[in-house]
Amino acid sequence: MLDTDVIIVGFGPTGKVLAARLLEAGHRVAIVERWPQAYPLPRAIGYDHEARRIFYALGVGPDIDAISAPMGVYTWYNADWKVMIALDQMQESISGGAVGYSFDQPGVERILERRLEGQRELQRFTSHEAVAVRDLDGHVEVDIAPCDPDTGKVWDTERKTLCGRYVIGCDGANSIVRSAMGVPRDDLGFDEPWLVVDVAPKPGVTLDIPYSAQWCNPVRPTTIVPSGAVNRRWEFMLLPGETEDGISTSERVWELLSPWITPDQGSLIRRATYRFRSMLARGWRRGRMLIAGDAAHLMPPFMGQGLCGGVRDAWNLAWKLDLVLRGLADQALLDQYERERSPHIEAVIRISMELGRVICVSDPEAAARRDAAFFSGDLPPPPQFPPLCSGVIARTAEGKPQLAGGELMPHDVLEKGGERRRLDDLAAGGFVLVSTRPLDDPRLDLLGIVPVVLGADGWRDVDGRLTAWLERNRAIAYLQRPDFYGFGAISRAEDFSGLLDELEQALIVARSA
Repeated sequence: MLDTDVIIVGFGPTGKVLAARLLEAGHRVAIVERWPQAYPLPRAIGYDHEARRIFYALGVGPDIDAISAPMGVYTWYNADWKVMIALDQMQESISGGAVGYSFDQPGVERILERRLEGQRELQRFTSHEAVAVRDLDGHVEVDIAPCDPDTGKVWDTERKTLCGRYVIGCDGANSIVRSAMGVPRDDLGFDEPWLVVDVAPKPGVTLDIPYSAQWCNPVRPTTIVPSGAVNRRWEFMLLPGETEDGISTSERVWELLSPWITPDQGSLIRRATYRFRSMLARGWRRGRMLIAGDAAHLMPPFMGQGLCGGVRDAWNLAWKLDLVLRGLADQALLDQYERERSPHIEAVIRISMELGRVICVSDPEAAARRDAAFFSGDLPPPPQFPPLCSGVIARTAEGKPQLAGGELMPHDVLEKGGERRRLDDLAAGGFVLVSTRPLDDPRLDLLGIVPVVLGADGWRDVDGRLTAWLERNRAIAYLQRPDFYGFGAISRAEDFSGLLDELEQALIVARSA
């Protein structure tokens, strides 16, 4: 029986980010994955500034930048190619850089895999299937067996057992870990079949197509977006009476593509049909078993947040697991993972669903009413991306989140004495206190909080994002969690001890629960 701290079933982007962060924190990790190497075909094609910030914190940001491109202006057109709305993904984000990016998923996964090469505490079981998962109170066991990913054949006679302190299911919509946990999933009410086609334009070919667009044509709602720095993706909604097999033949695919690209101009990389669904598991932890990414939630792709949601799950869970594994918090702290992530991802799913309902209109009269509403401006404002609303955040006497509590905090490059450092690099994966003056307390070391003082005698935030946040909110300091979300902020130095009391209580309560 092979022993480790955390067994990760599924080694897509969510599993890779989780493994990298846990290994960086000094823990032993075993991964189980049916594919021998990164899945070679594109699936997700976009990530946002928060995911990019995570990539940089893992030390792979520049490499991923090299195979990515800013998403540009995401434009929605009606059937007559009149602009309904244009969403600028190029604007500066609070994390630095653009709001959204297009990328090549296989390339990103290979970069993350290289980041894990040579890790002595990593056990890799690729070309293996998890066939059974058990929580035995003090530990978990996962039975694995060699498999052929192409045929699905499993050699059960060669089964062996992994033993660990926790198992995390990052194993997709059909998660065996979720099944072992016995938790239900809610269907939030979106289910539409689409054909997804990825194309590699041939060298020297320039296509006369929108860069990033939704063509809200009731005859055939269509998505046209970049897929990485070079390749292109089209998505076509299936119409009543069309079958997945019938629409995905090579001849039919090129017929659908013909208004934009021909076989002389590009090569098919992949064509596949998907049901764009909205699912949310209710119960992300059962004892020592947890789930993340598509094992916990599915959403329509219209916000480009599918991969981002899984990466956020991994980043949120990693720091909590780290504290538990090091004995600094009771495992009850892990219950805060779902309490924080589930409402957040549900809000994102519902925003994606609303966008999908605007796009997936196949009735001409309904489409005309929709278009008229857009062109008249008779629409509610675009929904805002949600903060965290519960979990490990400071609260007011009325129980509401304190200033900065649950808010994604800004990032910046810091400069002092000719030295330049990224804020997240200074934080080194822990809590960080950003302040305009020195604030001292012996619990800073105890709780692993890195102080960063801004001002003439401290660091200068090069783009001014940290200083601007403090000035705008009339605060002298804020405490940022390891996942870049705020714990709380203070306006007076005398409130600092109370803020630390709240953090200490959040962890101690969990430790003694």
